[in-house]
Amino acid sequence: MPELDLLARLRDVHPPAAPGWWPPAPGWWIALVVVVALGALAWRFAPAAWRRWRLRRRMLAALAAAANAAEVSQVLRHAAVLRFPARDCAGLHGAEWIAFLEAEGRTPGRFAALGEALTEMPYREPRAGDDFLPLARAARGWLREVL
Repeated sequence: MPELDLLARLRDVHPPAAPGWWPPAPGWWIALVVVVALGALAWRFAPAAWRRWRLRRRMLAALAAAANAAEVSQVLRHAAVLRFPARDCAGLHGAEWIAFLEAEGRTPGRFAALGEALTEMPYREPRAGDDFLPLARAARGWLREVL
């Protein structure tokens, strides 16, 4: 009977206890570092991008509401002063103003054909034959590139 007694004391095979949730596996540490790094980058760069996006939206809306060349020119100047505060672009006029717009935009020659529309039309009385729509299209393209 001693053998039966030994058999009665045997227990069934049982699995080990489930692993604890702490400390996490190395993959979770790597994921945490990546998430923190991305969060820090977003915290650093998102406000500037958000401000530029809002400025771009505001300037494009003002350009869409422009009814003549003077208003288009005013929107361009306002956007240039806000986007390039360190540059003295508010006082530019004539060929210097066109050269500034050409230098800051990525599309060369955008304002070359519109020199008269950009430098003279805003400062004279609107006439029936004046077409400021090419100037507005060029200004819209410049705003989208620069802002």
